[in-house]
Amino acid sequence: MPRHLSVGMKFKKRHEVENFAAFVHRLSKNVEQIQQRPVANVIDFGSGQNYLGRTLASPPYKMHVTAVERFHHNISGAKGMDVYAKIREKDKIIRNKKEYRKQLQAQSSGQDHVEPTSQPAAIMAVDPDSDRPHLVAVDSQSGAEKGSITYIEHEIKDGYLEPIIQDIVATHTVTPAEATANALSQKPNTNNNDISLSMVVSLHSCGNLIHHGLQSLCLNPSVSAVAMIGCCYNLMTERLGPAPYKLPLLRSLHPRLQKTSEACDPHGFPMSKKFETFSHKHGQGIRLNITARMMAVQAPYNWGHEDSQAFFTRHFYRALLQRVLMDRGVVHQPNEPDGIAGGSLGGVDTIGTPLTVGSLRKSCFASFPAYVQGALAKLVEHPTYGEHIREKTKDLDETTLAAYEADYQTAKKKLSVIWSLMAFSAGVVESLIAVDRWCFLREQENVSHCWVEPVFDYVHSPRNLVVVGIKRVGVQE
Repeated sequence: MPRHLSVGMKFKKRHEVENFAAFVHRLSKNVEQIQQRPVANVIDFGSGQNYLGRTLASPPYKMHVTAVERFHHNISGAKGMDVYAKIREKDKIIRNKKEYRKQLQAQSSGQDHVEPTSQPAAIMAVDPDSDRPHLVAVDSQSGAEKGSITYIEHEIKDGYLEPIIQDIVATHTVTPAEATANALSQKPNTNNNDISLSMVVSLHSCGNLIHHGLQSLCLNPSVSAVAMIGCCYNLMTERLGPAPYKLPLLRSLHPRLQKTSEACDPHGFPMSKKFETFSHKHGQGIRLNITARMMAVQAPYNWGHEDSQAFFTRHFYRALLQRVLMDRGVVHQPNEPDGIAGGSLGGVDTIGTPLTVGSLRKSCFASFPAYVQGALAKLVEHPTYGEHIREKTKDLDETTLAAYEADYQTAKKKLSVIWSLMAFSAGVVESLIAVDRWCFLREQENVSHCWVEPVFDYVHSPRNLVVVGIKRVGVQE
């Protein structure tokens, strides 16, 4: 990968972009052979800084990319890197300097309006992005020797994209102004014969975003294939609900949390009917609680000695701090007969409000007393419980904390073993998620081919499974 494309990428990102860009290009050629029509556009879900789209639009691929991104600052940053990659020309600002200075002076003095002189007015406003609409479509095609990139600022909430992309992906003969106007007005396009084939791709879609991408194959006439790589399984929602975030006795009784815990998200896991109707001894349907989904993002086969030691030490210190706070009366042990919770997750009040420590400096993990000192420095600043925590922990010293660490040192090994066993279930949980998505595509009548395969080296990028689906020939809906 040339330097002007790899700028800003770490080795992991470069490995992912290089391999996935080559895979997308090969897949587009296969789709063209199956559909007997060229794939005119690649739609990148959640493009971010658009590393993938920029690579696909550059030689040797020279593809036309539509980058759909939620955050405006990501699009602005991506456009700047497009200029560096020579895909987009740098915007030129031509001003009448005298008139421009006059406008600036008027703005600084608070004047609402300045009469123009006989000379031409300033061509560009002070802030060219101030009146930019929410939906932005900018064509950065720079010539026949390269591809093109079109940016759309949009928050993806489902898989139906036609009102947003149809006038941009339908043809490359329209001007950028026409494409933007049509997209903003959501003008319908009912002539399916004029719709170019598109392929939806995504590199590490977070949470439900990959579900929207897979559903786009069935909901959009212009989409002929999908290739999605997921990540952040902990951000997925549950379709069959309720979502079991914690043991019931440890949940907060806040009405909002109670309502969301009972919600069933139609875009959540599982996607397929097979997983939804699967019968087992506990009932019907496959569910994954938050612990299982958090474990799915682990990569235990990449763990080394040093990072494992640091990881388990952090968890041991946090668990031991909870023990200290419970002995001091800061938090309360849950009232449950079987002792399944052990009091380690008790709250500071009767409704189980947890204490959140958050991130700490690296120096805080040098020893347990240093960790407690750093954690308490944050906890005593709590607006509600800060004074209570300060009063209960004011006589803690290093000797007492060292005694705690010595007494519970054997628990560190037990914690490490339990964490390792949970982490080794990551492959099982991730396989369930990938199979569910594959089953969803198999169940669709308009899908002819679907499969799952690894595209990255697990050592460099553990989330390496791509889910691929290709629409049947001649199917538009």
